[in-house]
Amino acid sequence: MRMMQQLQLQFGAGADDDKALWTPRDIWVHLDQRHLEFFKEDRRLERKGGKSQHVDLDLLATYYSTFSNTSDGGVLVYGIEDKGEITDCSRFSQKSLNEIESFHVQRCPGAKPEFKRFAVVVDNAPGFCIAIYIPYVGKLIETNKGEAWIRYGDKRHLMCEEERRDFMSTRNQTSFELDPAPHAYPADFDLRIIQDFCDSFRTRESRSTWSNEEVLIDRHLLNKDGVGYKALNSLVLLASLDPRTSIPGCRVRVQRFGTEQEGTGATYSPLQDKFVEGNVIKLIKDGAELIGSSLYDVTWLHPEEGKFVTTTEYPRWAWFEALVNACVHRSYSFSGSDITVKMFPGRMEIESPGGFVPPVSEDTIYVTRSNRNAHLMDAIRYLGYVRMAREGVRRIRESMKEMHLPDPQFKQETLYGVVVRVTLKNDHETRKRATDRDVATYFGVALWKTLEEHEVKIAAYAYHNLVIQVSGAQRLTGRTWSSSKKDLERLTKKGVLVFSPGKYVRDPKASYRLAGMEEKEKK
Repeated sequence: MRMMQQLQLQFGAGADDDKALWTPRDIWVHLDQRHLEFFKEDRRLERKGGKSQHVDLDLLATYYSTFSNTSDGGVLVYGIEDKGEITDCSRFSQKSLNEIESFHVQRCPGAKPEFKRFAVVVDNAPGFCIAIYIPYVGKLIETNKGEAWIRYGDKRHLMCEEERRDFMSTRNQTSFELDPAPHAYPADFDLRIIQDFCDSFRTRESRSTWSNEEVLIDRHLLNKDGVGYKALNSLVLLASLDPRTSIPGCRVRVQRFGTEQEGTGATYSPLQDKFVEGNVIKLIKDGAELIGSSLYDVTWLHPEEGKFVTTTEYPRWAWFEALVNACVHRSYSFSGSDITVKMFPGRMEIESPGGFVPPVSEDTIYVTRSNRNAHLMDAIRYLGYVRMAREGVRRIRESMKEMHLPDPQFKQETLYGVVVRVTLKNDHETRKRATDRDVATYFGVALWKTLEEHEVKIAAYAYHNLVIQVSGAQRLTGRTWSSSKKDLERLTKKGVLVFSPGKYVRDPKASYRLAGMEEKEKK
């Protein structure tokens, strides 16, 4: 009786349909020729060719720094070209092979790489590739040239001094919050904010006998300095009368655009461009007031209630929580960068300087908690503006769902530095149809739902003006005369309009009147 050979199948990290979710470590462990052909360059993996006999060790050091500073680390593979051609590493000299596995001790000593070789077949001949797993270290890793790199998407990025400082601060290597500030205490501070904070702390923590200074010292906002006190940056952010003298980024910029792109040069023309400056409490209060006054009201058909409702473009809790998160979690090490709120016809974007704080990422933001300015956030919580970090982003998502709007998008991008951008979409293509509640109500829900976008424009014009001609419909919709004529005829068949013919074709006196015009005129 012959023994049947059992086929071994891989599951878990080895399952093909899970590859997009593999961590760099998963990729490295399971990497073979079949998997190598699947993976493209992204945040997790970098390809390097094998056609040369030598390895550029200075370049390799930058990748060691890059992946050591990138959450989850990364994999570097020698023996595959940028476009995916496998060339293997058989041309490498023995010296180069030895250097690959040892050079980091001198050129990037903080990196902790792991190496493996795996077999490949190229032109029907055996060969091998080298896979290097570089784990995330959790502190800033520099090359021997003093450069610090990080990975954004499929590209390396050389950190500037502000980015390096922010990186170290969020990994507890340094703390921007705890740096002493050039502000005199108490003269340079809003004592009302300090009093409110200290009163709340004393009540909640049962410290009724503590002085304000004892509270501030306990909460890492103030230091004892001989017979006096020294304010820390955390207190400057919370309550300074003019924080921008030392932290220029204490500012929120609110812009409104009439087009979907902000434009450049001659095409850059915001409808509104205003600033709010001051401590974080002022930024939240005044910023919320400015954003709220800049939003439009829209009328839309509620899918569950079956009737028209009038709301603002976005739910208040969505944009307010996004504003609070930006003020509390941004990097103030990026001293010259503002928080920016941009409103376009179809979306709102809230940009805050600084990237996600590990282990938070756009994929884990709803389930993972971390914060950049822990002491500021703690103080803001006592004042009632925030609860827990992840609760704010959950509230954004939930409030958008309540208004039947798309989920918010959280994304880290490299613009004039690193920013986290929150995007709220307002379903503009649907809801712009019902900006006039009276028009929608006049024609009724059943009919209103059947109209195309350009038909709604014509119907709204006829409602307000009682009559419309083909040329007017053409100007209104931007369609041809022939198409506009057909639009009006179609609306006539639907009972929206009534045709009043002229004496000949294209008679300018021929027109279309609003159906039920007599009743409307009586009103």
